[in-house]
Amino acid sequence: MTTATRLALAPLALFLTMPAQAVADAPHAGPHFSGTLSGGVLDVDDRDSDLWAFKAEAGVDGLYRVNDDLRIRYELVGDFANAINSVDAQTWTPGAHAQEEGEIYVRTARVFLLTDYGSLGLQPRAPSGFWGQIYRNIDTFEYNRLHKQTGQNAIFGQSEQGTDVLSYGSPKFHGFRFIAAALTPDNHNGEELDVVTGRLVYDQGPLNAGIGHTRIDTPAGDGYDLTRTSFGLGYDFGMIRLGGVYEHNDDRADSTNRGFDAWGVNASARFTDAWSASLGYAENDNPGDADNSNVTGIVRHHFNDRVYAFLEAASYQNSDDNLATGISVSF
Repeated sequence: MTTATRLALAPLALFLTMPAQAVADAPHAGPHFSGTLSGGVLDVDDRDSDLWAFKAEAGVDGLYRVNDDLRIRYELVGDFANAINSVDAQTWTPGAHAQEEGEIYVRTARVFLLTDYGSLGLQPRAPSGFWGQIYRNIDTFEYNRLHKQTGQNAIFGQSEQGTDVLSYGSPKFHGFRFIAAALTPDNHNGEELDVVTGRLVYDQGPLNAGIGHTRIDTPAGDGYDLTRTSFGLGYDFGMIRLGGVYEHNDDRADSTNRGFDAWGVNASARFTDAWSASLGYAENDNPGDADNSNVTGIVRHHFNDRVYAFLEAASYQNSDDNLATGISVSF
C-alpha cells in the first residue's frame, strides 16, 4: 500500500476502530434503500432491436451523527445494467468500460466525513461529481448521455464514473462551493496521483454554473500531459430550463494528438404534471475522422413522481443513430 493510500484511508480506519457502543448510541438516519429500473427497447442502426436496461440500480445510504462536529454519510449502490444487457461495439451500458459482460458493477462505494469546515470524501467508486455538477444541464436523456464512457456515442472527454477518489468540498457560501479531488486508478505507473481536479460551482435560485480544471497523467507523456477545462451554465425559467457546457482538452504529449473541443446546449420543458420533453445538440472536433455531432430529443409521460414512460431519438453525424423507448420506475 502506498503512502498516499495510507493517508487517504486513515480517517476511515479511525472511524472503523471507534468503540462499537459509541457508534451504536449515535443518532442514525437510515439505512435508506432506493433504486431505479429503466427498461425498454433499444433500436440502433444496422443492429437488431434489443430489450434493454437503460438503468438498473439499487443501493443503501445513511447518516451517522457522531457528535456536534462530525457526521458520517455512507452510500453503497450496485448497477445491474451490465449484467442484463448484451453490449457490443455499437452500444454501451454503465460499467461496461471496466467490466466483463455479465458482471454486476459496483457503481458507488463511499464514505463522507462531514464537518462545519467542509467534507472529506473517501470514494473507492463514485459517480463523477465533476460531470454531475458542470455537465448536468445537458445530461437530460436516458441513453444518449454523451460522456466519455458511452462508446461511439461519446462527444465529451469527461468521464461519468470515477474510481479511487479522495475529495474535499468546502462549505457552501452564498451559493458558491469549491471541490478538489485526486484520483489514483492506476497503481503501477509510478505516480501517486494520476488525476487531480478542482472546480468552483454556483447553485442558488434559478441559476447554476460551474468551472473546473482537470490534469491527467497518461503513459503517453511525462507528467500531467493531458488537461481538461470545462464550463457549464444553466437557468431555470420555470416551465423551460436552458443550459450548456463547453469543454477544452489540451494534449501536451509530443507523440500523440488527443486535444479537442466539445460543446453542447439543451432545452428542457415541463409542459404539465404529466408531460415533459428535452432537446439537445452537441458536437466535438476530434482529430482526423473522429469528430462527431449529435441531436437528441426525448418526450416523457409522467404517471407520478416515480414512474414515467419515455421515447428518445438521436441522430449522429459519424456514428449510429438510435431510438430508445421504455418505462422508468424508482423506489
